[in-house]
Amino acid sequence: MNSWFNAISLRHSQRKYSGEKPDENVVNRLDTACSSFHPFAGARAVLVREPGDDVFKGIVGSYFKVSDAPYYMAFIGDMTTPNVQEVAGYIGEGVILEATALGLNTCWVGGFINRDAVLKQIDMQDNERVLAITPIGYSKADSDRVGLSSKNHKRKDLNKLIVNGDLEESSWSRTALEAARLAPSAANRQPWRFAIKEDSIVVSVISKRREFGVSRRLDCGIAMLHLELGALSTGASGMWKFLEPPNVASYRTN
Repeated sequence: MNSWFNAISLRHSQRKYSGEKPDENVVNRLDTACSSFHPFAGARAVLVREPGDDVFKGIVGSYFKVSDAPYYMAFIGDMTTPNVQEVAGYIGEGVILEATALGLNTCWVGGFINRDAVLKQIDMQDNERVLAITPIGYSKADSDRVGLSSKNHKRKDLNKLIVNGDLEESSWSRTALEAARLAPSAANRQPWRFAIKEDSIVVSVISKRREFGVSRRLDCGIAMLHLELGALSTGASGMWKFLEPPNVASYRTN
């Protein structure tokens, strides 16, 4: 978990790849993360050791087009499971942070996927759906590779994301929410909001944001993992409880 927490600040979305295949040991470690990281039921991550040229559609020609990624990962949800979107975001971000820790570049892609092309490469059940994917590989530009990029995360000020409660300077909740603030989201819409209590943080979702083909609740699942990693880095272990809309979930410390 420490390596994932450190990877939060290193991860940046990358769409242009060099085509270079990662070392087999690196790929095997990532494959192990996909098969073993299942903290919640209802979603899974699958590593596809084939190029995803037909999978990444892009929009308006080459705009946002992913190119030359040697592999990709698919995040698949069981659509009969409650909270499937949140779970897919949480699990997907876990293996993305594992990829980052291994020195690989990634990019969440949800709205512009050729799902029929994915179905040709992955066995799926009738109740499953591909909710998002990410390319896996190395940036085409050396300066954009993990650990070398100087890009800043463009995020809202933390105070604008807190809807209730006070944030103490030295509290575990500050570290947790600073980590959650850096979570990626579709078109950087940052749909999460936070309510702070003495021993818990409640994550909720705002509805007045475009979907971009990706559920806002999937975005919140990504933020949930970041929040938990931030809390754990201070020693504040806890448990998640899923809540009714418009709330998403509550993280309560032990």
